[in-house]
Amino acid sequence: MAAPLRNKCVLVVDDEPANLQKLKRTLIGDYVVLEARSGEQALEILTSHPDIEVIITDQRMPNMTGVEFLGKTIELNPDIIRIILTGFTDVQDLMQAINTGRVYRYITKPWEPEAIRQAIRDGLERTTLIKENERLARELKAANEKLQAENLILKTEVNRKYASAEIVYASTAMQSILDLLRKISLSDIAVLIQGETGTGKERLARFIHEQSRRKQNLFVPVNCGAIPRELVESEFFGHVKGSYTGASYDKKGLFEIAHEGTIFLDEIGEAPPELQVKLLRVLQEGEILPVGAGTPRKVSVRVVASTNRDLRAEVARMSFRQDLFFRLNAFSILIPPLRERAEDIVPLTREFVDRASRRQNKPVNGYTQQVLDALLAYDWPGNVRELENEIERMVILAEPEAKLDYDLLSDHVKRKTMPLGTESAPLRIATGDLERLLIKEALSRNDWNRTRAAQVLGISRQSLIAKIKRYDL
Repeated sequence: MAAPLRNKCVLVVDDEPANLQKLKRTLIGDYVVLEARSGEQALEILTSHPDIEVIITDQRMPNMTGVEFLGKTIELNPDIIRIILTGFTDVQDLMQAINTGRVYRYITKPWEPEAIRQAIRDGLERTTLIKENERLARELKAANEKLQAENLILKTEVNRKYASAEIVYASTAMQSILDLLRKISLSDIAVLIQGETGTGKERLARFIHEQSRRKQNLFVPVNCGAIPRELVESEFFGHVKGSYTGASYDKKGLFEIAHEGTIFLDEIGEAPPELQVKLLRVLQEGEILPVGAGTPRKVSVRVVASTNRDLRAEVARMSFRQDLFFRLNAFSILIPPLRERAEDIVPLTREFVDRASRRQNKPVNGYTQQVLDALLAYDWPGNVRELENEIERMVILAEPEAKLDYDLLSDHVKRKTMPLGTESAPLRIATGDLERLLIKEALSRNDWNRTRAAQVLGISRQSLIAKIKRYDL
């Protein structure tokens, strides 16, 4: 049997001096013993001695019974071991003690010294076991939380990599962009991808990563505007255990998770000022400082950022740091909106129909020409993402093995792409004929040079090419 630890503190309470002395003699060789002659005095001692782990009290005392005293100790120290000494006639009091006083054990009078010592040993062993189990449970919970956080990044990476690697396009604009990105991918230069929401900025960031020397390591995407401001520093740069309330384990930040890989800072224009300062340090020094850490840690990370904002205008308004902008803008690329590269709509539509069919486990037999005409005529303010969502919706609504037809399109797409045969057909025919005539005249006057004709018409070259195909010129 393990010997009691001499530094354990026991408080004995009894209004009879002789009983106090007997309890003290029983325990003094094994424990630090404090004594009180009333419940009131015991409460004062307990307040000034938070190290007390065991209380032994008599039940029958003037002014305050042992049960009443023990009930008051719960708020001061809920984990303390409570032992009460009582006579055989105090059964009702004992029931109250068990229910309200959280009594660990009661010992009937007359008591034996060994019974007291054994009760204390058992109580301390039980408390030690409970605390150890609680510690292990906390550590297990912390480890699970840490593992879940890191696995979320890994799982997201695997899922996205499986789904995304190839960029679908037909336009010369996208071809030029990809040619440029291939040239700079092998360097570690920071890249800023600009473009409207839904144009595929993350996909291009992933393309850069997959063309780089870091492709065997993680690509970590993070939306700079989606993380609560109070958690930004911990999420991006990590924290050490005990650095703040709730920090029960060392946590890697996103930059450390992305070490030797690529971090994609999506919508960098939404980064709060305090994050902008920290990001500048990473870009300049190649190091991070976790919350609560005394020394910085080196990281090697390729940074690719994206924005749908005009960051130069944000800098002029002093809502974005100029020095950070220049660091991120080492190489800038602008993705044109889908309405300016209409040639990409056809291959994207085919790809999205195939993907949606697989996701929904619903085979469809392509789409009608009327659907394609509508998709080509729509201006896609939500860009590629809106097109993909529209196709997904149509596949969900379609009958298995059927073609996607015009009736499956969203109402707002139908309204803006009214086909022939409707009440608006005469106006649409006249408008189309006029547009066809103007395009043909511009091409003829410029020796069928599409670039010059597009400039005369005030549209992009990609839009002109799409209209040439549409009007069969």
